[in-house]
Amino acid sequence: MILSLCLTLFQSSAVEAAVNFTGLQSASSHTEAQTVGQAKGDDKKKPKEPAGTGPGKNEKKDDKAKGDAGGLDLEGLLTASGRTKSSDGDWLTADEQQKLKDGWTRQDLEWVAPNEAANVGQNKWKCGDKWLALDEANDYHAKVGNWWRLRGKYFDVYSTCKREVALEAVKEADSTFAHLERLFGRVPPMRPVVLVLNSADQYNTFAAGDGRSSPDLRGLSSVHGAFFAELWTEPLQRGSYSGSGVCYLDASNDAGWSYGRTYVRHAAGQSFTEALDPSVNTLASVTTKKWKGEELAEAFWSEKKLPQWFRYGAASYVERYFQDTSASDPKALLKWSVQNIANKGGLDPLKKVYGFEFGGDPQADLKLINECGLLIAFAVDGGIKDISDKHGALRAALKTGKNLDKALSALEDEIKKNEAKLREFAGL
Repeated sequence: MILSLCLTLFQSSAVEAAVNFTGLQSASSHTEAQTVGQAKGDDKKKPKEPAGTGPGKNEKKDDKAKGDAGGLDLEGLLTASGRTKSSDGDWLTADEQQKLKDGWTRQDLEWVAPNEAANVGQNKWKCGDKWLALDEANDYHAKVGNWWRLRGKYFDVYSTCKREVALEAVKEADSTFAHLERLFGRVPPMRPVVLVLNSADQYNTFAAGDGRSSPDLRGLSSVHGAFFAELWTEPLQRGSYSGSGVCYLDASNDAGWSYGRTYVRHAAGQSFTEALDPSVNTLASVTTKKWKGEELAEAFWSEKKLPQWFRYGAASYVERYFQDTSASDPKALLKWSVQNIANKGGLDPLKKVYGFEFGGDPQADLKLINECGLLIAFAVDGGIKDISDKHGALRAALKTGKNLDKALSALEDEIKKNEAKLREFAGL
């Protein structure tokens, strides 16, 4: 039954219209980051959320739903749905496979017929059924739904930014891949997708949805400049199996550029983790079941094998804690991030961080995400042998799908035992 439901989802060409649920939360508004440099911290001005629209508490895992990773063979499902994996890592439909045989090529991720290929050499870009020069193409792709669809080395990035900015976003997303592979010990079975919008206003509009439903099931887009869109279904139509990380990159000013790059990295971390730990059963059911209110969000997140603190920690780590060897001070991001924790009352008890519940206060929730990133940084970069051993066991469990809960608990316990060294590592 699960297999047939998943195949229905993968094969559907109209998944967007098929989502049948009511009463989903809409995301709250963002304001632009304060016009200050990144080095001064990230105390951004955000409006208070209207009553009833803020994020609810994070749903606790249902132990029965938790289980070990690897219960569903995603590659097997994709193969059974008639898709074939290409050398580029794409899972192509029969129609796309035929296009390749017939001499079609791709400009970015857009299919180009043989009789149109000359346009590519003339520096024109395929925009719907038209071929446009770059300036006109930038205008066309600036609209939600018309975004550029770009191919990176590791990630695919959809973006409404100008092409030159979108290409920088691709590089930023790709830069996270090696760090994430080191953290998880494996890579996703297919390319993660990231959506990069060109302004906070456009980000808000996208997160709010169409007035009937929102891709942001828990209303968390207001917490940060990046969020995970459970029901952004365009990647599903491409043969992926879940939503993706979404962010905005406002290149019109220095602050927007500095913050925007961190948001891209956070969104990439969300997409990578989701590709390893998707909610396949829940997403398959949206075509067959009428969901109400928060039930869909609860089902989606209870299906996860990885705890929230680890997922958000991974995204936070590649956003703001990884050691940037290209910088004059490789630990500059870590110092900036830890200072922000210190400015907001210091490190919370580890029990609270592990429990990871969004409380409705965007600043407190953002601090919690930041703290999760610190724990991941300590685990992978702290140089504590016992923690490194436990992290190695977790990586092995993620590869095999066995004893994952045990490995996660062991890592949490070992970090707790070394809390004094954690604070020393952070300078707290």
